Amino acid sequence: MKRNQILTVSFLICCTINFSFAQNDDFQDWLKDFQSYQTELPTEKVFLHLDKSEYTIGETIWMKSYLVAGAGHIPSPFSQNVYVELINQKDEVAKRLTLRSEEGLAKASLALTRELQPGFYYLRAYTNWMKNQGEEFFFKKKIKVHSLVVNEVIAKETSDQAVDLQFFPEGGELVNGVTSQVAFEVTGINESKFPISGKVFDKNQKEIIAFTTKHEGRGVFAMLPSGDGYYAQLEGSDTRYDLPKVRPEGVTLSVTEQTSDYMGVALKTATPSAENYFLMVHTRGYVTYASEITVRNEKNLLKIDKSNLPHGIAHLTLFDQDFDPVAERLIFNYSTPEIKIDISTSDPQYASRDLATINLKVTDKKGNPVQGSFSLSAYDSKLVQNDQFDYNISANLLLSSDLGGHIKNPSQYLKQDETSKENTDLLMMVNGWRRFKWSSLNLDKRQPQYAFEQSLTLEGVMTRNGGKAFKNGRVFLLNQEENGNNKSSRFVEADLDGNFAFENLVYYDTTELTLQGFQKKKARDIQFNINKDFEVIPNSKFLAAPAQDNPDRLRAMKESVITSIRIDSTYRKENGVIYLDDVYVTASKREEKYRTLNSQYGKGEAYLNFDNLSFEEKNGRDPFTVMLGRLAGFSLSGASGGNSGLSSQGNSGGPGGGSIGSDGSLGAGAVRSSSNGAGNFTDMSTANDPIFRRPQLRPGPFQGGPLILIDNVPVPYSAVYDLRATEIDYVEVYKSASAAMFGVNGFNGAMAFYTLKGDKLKKAMSLKPGMRIITGNGYHAAREFYAPKYDESNKEQFIPDERSTIFWAPMITTDSEGKAQVEFYTHDKNSNVFIDVQGISKTGFTGVGSARFAIRRNL
Repeated sequence: MKRNQILTVSFLICCTINFSFAQNDDFQDWLKDFQSYQTELPTEKVFLHLDKSEYTIGETIWMKSYLVAGAGHIPSPFSQNVYVELINQKDEVAKRLTLRSEEGLAKASLALTRELQPGFYYLRAYTNWMKNQGEEFFFKKKIKVHSLVVNEVIAKETSDQAVDLQFFPEGGELVNGVTSQVAFEVTGINESKFPISGKVFDKNQKEIIAFTTKHEGRGVFAMLPSGDGYYAQLEGSDTRYDLPKVRPEGVTLSVTEQTSDYMGVALKTATPSAENYFLMVHTRGYVTYASEITVRNEKNLLKIDKSNLPHGIAHLTLFDQDFDPVAERLIFNYSTPEIKIDISTSDPQYASRDLATINLKVTDKKGNPVQGSFSLSAYDSKLVQNDQFDYNISANLLLSSDLGGHIKNPSQYLKQDETSKENTDLLMMVNGWRRFKWSSLNLDKRQPQYAFEQSLTLEGVMTRNGGKAFKNGRVFLLNQEENGNNKSSRFVEADLDGNFAFENLVYYDTTELTLQGFQKKKARDIQFNINKDFEVIPNSKFLAAPAQDNPDRLRAMKESVITSIRIDSTYRKENGVIYLDDVYVTASKREEKYRTLNSQYGKGEAYLNFDNLSFEEKNGRDPFTVMLGRLAGFSLSGASGGNSGLSSQGNSGGPGGGSIGSDGSLGAGAVRSSSNGAGNFTDMSTANDPIFRRPQLRPGPFQGGPLILIDNVPVPYSAVYDLRATEIDYVEVYKSASAAMFGVNGFNGAMAFYTLKGDKLKKAMSLKPGMRIITGNGYHAAREFYAPKYDESNKEQFIPDERSTIFWAPMITTDSEGKAQVEFYTHDKNSNVFIDVQGISKTGFTGVGSARFAIRRNL
């Protein structure tokens, strides 16, 4: 999007200011400049809704990204690249995803693979544009990742933060002779020691006032400063903490009362004068009050209407005649939820494997239907600790995202009882307005360092085989799948150092990209060094203070996850590929003829053409792994302990043994096998680890392996592990009647692999000079959440179901009546299911909803 287009859209999302209440011409000009700033530099925010906040190694984090912009929190029309990072306790980015945000929305799945260590992790999300305001305004969520060792517990976090005591006079400063409310905050002390008390002394060590914390280390007291040199001490400590310096004269700003209709504001001074000041109230840049004020009395009271004040943090700022801020105060304006999400279930209690129907109805404050996008997580509350509801989208966008840093359980400040309101006001008093700095209104400071991103850039260097830069070259890029088209191509010129960059690309991380180097219109033998680096942004840490782990719950959760991982890797999905229902893969007429000519056994019931798969889908993988999820009924089992017997036809390890990596490739690892002399090999090492699997065409732990053929020659299945998927042309699968031709050897079916030959082999194994196929570092392609269907046609009835996240639906859209419906089958356990729904309307209003139902096993 070009700059002028961005400014046009930006103007539309910034609420228009009515300057009629500001009579001073200079003030009106200043306010217009303020609005211009909001238009040119709109704020973006990201919120991630997760399926839960506690995981184990081997699970997947399911998430949805909500990207909003401007005062109205509308789905952002600016950035389309959202970066999600998983950061470990060493401040290393362990995993990183680039999401493609469409109309402010994106879904993602992040696999917690084996190389990760158990412990606390930070999940961080941001756009390139958000880097202009600093890391403290990124979305950040702390999660637990447990090991699969049942009795292993994550060590509690400790803080090396020193005890500190800070003071925050209301309005910003203490003024001599003016009574002020002074908020304070104690940090670096374990919460179990709160409340904690202390005393304030003057410079003559005379006690002035005692104080005690009220909520999360915060409190407030009133004092009349006279002179300077005030300090405080906490009980049991000799450490002195200085209060802010006292100004000899000036004006203080305080909020005296708040109702749903108005707020009372007091401007106080010990030295009244005819000097004029300017008071402005805005929420996220939307101005609702602006007036010129003369402070003629020691106490000047104002009554400010709140009817047009949006929900969220309002910023009251008092400026002098040069429009420099002299006092400021934050308040949090919130009454009732902007939108209401009603959740109803077809039954308050379901049997195991019942179909649960969840109905959503979303309305605004007046009961009108609301259209929007929502995400739903249904999880077993007996197994999972989940604080997603405490850190929900409304609390994030309205409160914590504008304060920066970590706010513990921000949803507590949306409650409307008097105690919660007092605690919220304490939070406002100890936080200055951190997202916006008045000095940035200066025109010289309006040039952002980081731009909006709406596509990808592929950068690299052309070099000769010896490593020297290739000068005056051209690079040709072929993208097999861009914007849904089959192919797209383009050229770009390299500079004198061989650097090149392709901009405005849209491709996903499964895409195959082909690069070709040229010089003077001739293809050259060139090497390409692709830049895959990204800016590493320091991570600001915080203590999550999670709830105490219950050993019984934790053990039950881990045992459930271990069972689910074994089941999924055997029957349903492997490396992110979803197990298919029994639907056969069909071929074109040309392929049918080709199959008939090559196979002496004829066509089978199922067929997979490897040649039609992308290079990325095959590269570094064995044929069996590629087949998972792509051929009806095919699965890998064995070496899983229990009743499977650990017996397999052939060598279960393949060449040297190995493990399936995060990309599905076979990694290194030792596998000890022994033979009984009859051609059957027994795995001696992987009884509890789903690594090497025997192929099966019929689901079930007691099914034998099929007959394996390569180019019409019977072989042990280990021979297939010796092949690369890139060497396979296609595979025929014979089951039922078609397998009868193989006699007793085909009792469990047969699989015939055909390798590439002739022109196909040449095409796969050779590239033109200077040509290189690379795996695109593109947008993240989210997996689909697997949820079994227990209808009459289901063939998985025998498979245990112990999902902790029972269902995840990231892209729910309400209709014109504000309604939507979700259906899923329950699992096997006696449990209580918590449903967490969060989302946003088309107009930027956020909402959350929850419901519960019970599951009771069939007797």
